[in-house]
Amino acid sequence: MSESEEHKLFPVIPPQESRCVWMTAGILSYQLCERAFECELCHLDIALRQRFAHGAAVVSRERITTQTKGPEEPRGTVLYGRKHLWIKRKGDTKVRLGIEPGLASVLVSPKAVVLPAIGAEIVRDKACSWIVLDGGTLPMVSPLTGHVVATNSLLAEKPYAVSVSPLDDGWLFELDVNDADVQHADVLPTADVARIYANDERHLEQLLSAEMAKEDPANPFRHLDHGQAIRYLSENMGPAEYLKLLRDIYT
Repeated sequence: MSESEEHKLFPVIPPQESRCVWMTAGILSYQLCERAFECELCHLDIALRQRFAHGAAVVSRERITTQTKGPEEPRGTVLYGRKHLWIKRKGDTKVRLGIEPGLASVLVSPKAVVLPAIGAEIVRDKACSWIVLDGGTLPMVSPLTGHVVATNSLLAEKPYAVSVSPLDDGWLFELDVNDADVQHADVLPTADVARIYANDERHLEQLLSAEMAKEDPANPFRHLDHGQAIRYLSENMGPAEYLKLLRDIYT
């Protein structure tokens, strides 16, 4: 029996086990998740986020300027996943993925972006990358299956690009796919998915209004634009609670 055949029969990682997000990204060689991806409760995740957020003082000064809410059309044909990722054809077998602007606009000062390793298999409806925020890690759910062929190296030094330029410089990674992968992807045309995104945005705005009304009952949004309101809510709730809110709405 060859070494490769033996590995298939006796895999190091049991098929049903959940890999740590940092293992999926190629940063750890072996680490299984025992917390159902509740990263904010994991001491290892906290330590790694601190390591990757060494430039946090600089990043925190970057203002979130993306005001567009709901899906837009980047150059070329784009489809949108129900979980707020877009995909765009880059060739016969290659697609690029990124975060749609509505979700991007509520990410407060991303500290790092954890991307999958080159060659990794991405599975539809599974976490494929993670945005590191002050309160923990926010998983991004892939709308289709494929193998990673490229990642956005810019995000290593400018993670805030996912917020300020989600349709261009802030893209996440590229996949090698086949026609069947695309046909079975969990994506919709812009007009259809806009209704889903609008519901998520209304939910968030209702929570924003209720939280801010505690301090200004007459008109909670009187002095704040969208970006300022998001920052206000994040600071008022605390980073961990704000992250939980984002997970409940967007993932």
